[in-house]
Amino acid sequence: MKLMINGVWRGDAQPTPELEAQRMIHTGGFRDQVTSDGSSGYPAEAGRYHLYVSYACPFSHRVILVHALKRLESVVGMSVVHPIWNTPDGWVFADTSQSTVDGAGNGFRALHEAYQVSRADYTGKVTVPVLWDKQARRIVNNESFDIAMMLNRAFDGVGGDVSVDLAPAPLRSELDELNQRISRCLAVGVYTVAGARNQAEYTTAMDELFDCLDGLEVRLGDGRPFLLGDQPTIADVLAFPPLARFDAVYNPLFRASRKRLADYPNLSALTKRFHALPDVAQTLRYDDILTHYYDGDWAIATRRGIVPELPAAMAVLDYRYG
Repeated sequence: MKLMINGVWRGDAQPTPELEAQRMIHTGGFRDQVTSDGSSGYPAEAGRYHLYVSYACPFSHRVILVHALKRLESVVGMSVVHPIWNTPDGWVFADTSQSTVDGAGNGFRALHEAYQVSRADYTGKVTVPVLWDKQARRIVNNESFDIAMMLNRAFDGVGGDVSVDLAPAPLRSELDELNQRISRCLAVGVYTVAGARNQAEYTTAMDELFDCLDGLEVRLGDGRPFLLGDQPTIADVLAFPPLARFDAVYNPLFRASRKRLADYPNLSALTKRFHALPDVAQTLRYDDILTHYYDGDWAIATRRGIVPELPAAMAVLDYRYG
């Protein structure tokens, strides 16, 4: 297990039950906010902030999406870590076809250096995405939803596309509820399936994941193009990364085998429709995704004794169900 303990990077920490229980949950340890009026101490300024991201990570992908949809390329810089995470240094920067050097001017070779500089006694996982303040030389926030929401509105006065609002005020109540469900049951839900410690946990996690997918499929059954109507919202941003990875990674590798995205016509159409939005296609990089999952720790079968569920389309052929 890779994490920092009291500011010291450990690429070989022993997976105690406490650490093991948390290793797949992406939670932020830095939760400061950039605001348009500067009341938070972090005023929105063009060129001051920088993103450290991975095209492979679905949580990072949601931030890359908002960055693209709001056309913030000239306002907030972005550097990309290499998709292979199972190195001694974890997430690393490099000048390759799948990554970049640290473009924020710090000269970091590995992402854990940004965490150590920001908090000398930091203990926890080193995750992407990261919103970095070049002026203060510290991490502002490393929680993907927080960063996505900041990018959606805080930078409108300094170059963000004001015609795009992914969290319209009239929809906020319904949006908040839907965002929580997608984050818990889908975005994290696939990792809960993958991390199940026994058959009972696997079955429970599968039921919650596919109940969520079934519900989203029904929601789109009234002909609405996006999850909350005619325009894309942050809910679609949260749903797109796991949906886009589902048939390539989660169904075969994570044993989320009950159905494929292809078995959900409405969700498949939503995924294609969202992918067709301006600048979205360039954010989906399957070379990074497949490299990350199939040439890394995820490719190692760590849970024996868990039998994948028979795909629903094949269950009718099983004598027990015939």
